[in-house]
Amino acid sequence: MELTRRNILSMLGSVPLLSLPALATAAPKSRRNLKVAYFTDIHLPCCNQINARAVQAFKKAQHCDLFLFGGDNLMAVDHQPEDKIQAQFDNWKRFTKKHVNKPHRSILGNHDVELGFINDGTPMSGKHRTSELYGMKNRYWVEKFAGWQIIGLDTVHQNERGYIGHIDDEQLHWLEQVLAADRTTPTMVMGHIPILSVTALADAGNKCHKNSMPVSFCTQVSNSRQVIKLFRHAGNVKLCMSGHTHMNDRCDFGGTTYVCAGSVCGSWWKGSHQGFSPSFTQVDLMAGGEFNLKTVHFE
Repeated sequence: MELTRRNILSMLGSVPLLSLPALATAAPKSRRNLKVAYFTDIHLPCCNQINARAVQAFKKAQHCDLFLFGGDNLMAVDHQPEDKIQAQFDNWKRFTKKHVNKPHRSILGNHDVELGFINDGTPMSGKHRTSELYGMKNRYWVEKFAGWQIIGLDTVHQNERGYIGHIDDEQLHWLEQVLAADRTTPTMVMGHIPILSVTALADAGNKCHKNSMPVSFCTQVSNSRQVIKLFRHAGNVKLCMSGHTHMNDRCDFGGTTYVCAGSVCGSWWKGSHQGFSPSFTQVDLMAGGEFNLKTVHFE
């Protein structure tokens, strides 16, 4: 039969229509489950001028479904007198009540904990007081949101020089149990001091000996190898977010993406820090464990 335009159209018309939708849906795109605003190192003082600048970041994140605060939310309550501590606490309460109308969760940073981590067992000492301010049930936690498991870690601990990045034995055992209990739900972990970060090597403030690269345990968790091993064994830890260094990086290692999310305050509200301007990270969590990351600048 001669193939004419009329014959071709006639043959196409005989193809079952049910096959067309099947072709169209053969490779569906991942669906976004949750849009997260990851705010770390806000360093919010009790200053109206700084509050007004911080508001700009929060306005750019109002379309997000969930706010995650990555520590050092307060300017610095460590080693401060009581009146300055209370002023920062009161300002945080007022600010978040007015500008955060979405669900929010937090972890602790080194500048969020007063009195040099002294803990006499009372509710107002050590990490208890700030945990209460941030609405945390414990210094580390796990919760599920829209098909994802989110784990908040306490990576800040006292040592003889002040503080160190570390996951204590109690918390490490808990983390191992949590990961073993669910190896299918895509998981995002957040900790203030990075577990793995290029910024720990690139920090211009770090000093090193000849023929060595510095890894300061003030800028990276000291027992990170143990934690990374747990992540690799679990197989479903897709993303690990941190802050603390006020710089941005991304490191893909062993099936997990490690992200240092910069800082909202930049260089403590005095411009950029080592070339990294004030920002927050928008994290789009997808069904099936995929995610998208976007650094959002607001000044």
